[in-house]
Amino acid sequence: MGEIQDKKRIAELCGAIIGDGWIEGREKGFFIAGDPIDDKEYYDNNMRELIKDVLNIDVITKEFPYWGVYGISIYKGKIIKKLLKLGLPKGKKANSAFIPSWILKSKEEIALSFIRGLFDSDGCIFFQKDYTRYAKDFNAKYHSKARLRISSISEMLINQLFDLSKKHGFKCLKRRIKRGFKNNRNNKDVFIFEINELNSLKKWFGVIRPSNPKHTTKYLIWRKFGFCPPRTNINQRKDILKNKLNPYSLYKQG
Repeated sequence: MGEIQDKKRIAELCGAIIGDGWIEGREKGFFIAGDPIDDKEYYDNNMRELIKDVLNIDVITKEFPYWGVYGISIYKGKIIKKLLKLGLPKGKKANSAFIPSWILKSKEEIALSFIRGLFDSDGCIFFQKDYTRYAKDFNAKYHSKARLRISSISEMLINQLFDLSKKHGFKCLKRRIKRGFKNNRNNKDVFIFEINELNSLKKWFGVIRPSNPKHTTKYLIWRKFGFCPPRTNINQRKDILKNKLNPYSLYKQG
């Protein structure tokens, strides 16, 4: 494995950790986890191999019932120190998450690998109906408008992601959702990175090449049928792609 390939894999792991991983403040443990159903295949296959390639350690994937997630835990001090040397934060990273400077300064393929890891672990693609008065019947009835999104309470992370994506030719937008005081607590604002421009969305899946079937199955259904039904699980989406389940049947008829 050459130097560039090494850095690409390292950058991808960094992106995944910034998205859905955390290092304990005491540096005693490292965790990365996702949805126990839709993310399971990604963790069993891609994440295990990614960690083995970068950290040279075999890990097992498992459920964490207390948190209701599925993923990986590591309690080896040497591994945690190696992660910290990559510029990853420890403790409660949500507010202060950022893209490590060495990735921002790297070549395009390394930066795009970071984005892949971040999107695979913490991004989403979803589809909406067209509610405008000029919508065609098909677009008004089925979820045909694609939206790609990554959100965070770290303004720095979203600003960096926005600048990096624009630099590499994606038409994207960013915005802020003010949440304010609710349920006896002051909720932090959410910052959103989004792509809804058709060519940029297609370019994302062609250039970033996401690895998580949670995302790719939705995208492939949308490309095949022109829409993707909401609230499906990964097994339903696989059946749709194998022509075992008719996506139109998931809508109320009449």
